[in-house]
Amino acid sequence: MLPIILSLTQVAMPIIASLVAATYLHEVIQRLLADLCGTEDRARFWTRCSVVAMFAAPLMLVLLVTDIPNTYTGIEAAGYTMRVLRQTLAWTAGGILAAVGVIAYVVMRYIPREIKGSTS
Repeated sequence: MLPIILSLTQVAMPIIASLVAATYLHEVIQRLLADLCGTEDRARFWTRCSVVAMFAAPLMLVLLVTDIPNTYTGIEAAGYTMRVLRQTLAWTAGGILAAVGVIAYVVMRYIPREIKGSTS
């Protein structure tokens, strides 16, 4: 039973963490992109692409890199479970950081460096 629960946990962790990150950033990204894109439709499209990236990157990394749950018993199972959960959490965090970092970099390139006529 442990491998099934561990497998579900491996999939659930990146999805839940991505949901938290996407919910936290959604409104800010939407407003920023509306300003940069010029229309609400364009901003909604790019916001949704950003949310998909925030979900896909951590889940993909977890599925590609973490251990496949195995059948261990006793003390071996506890250590194995902790290692798998730690790997899952690390790759989830790395995926979210990578996705948000790429999105932030791309958006940053389109923000004007200085506003003409302003004094600093």
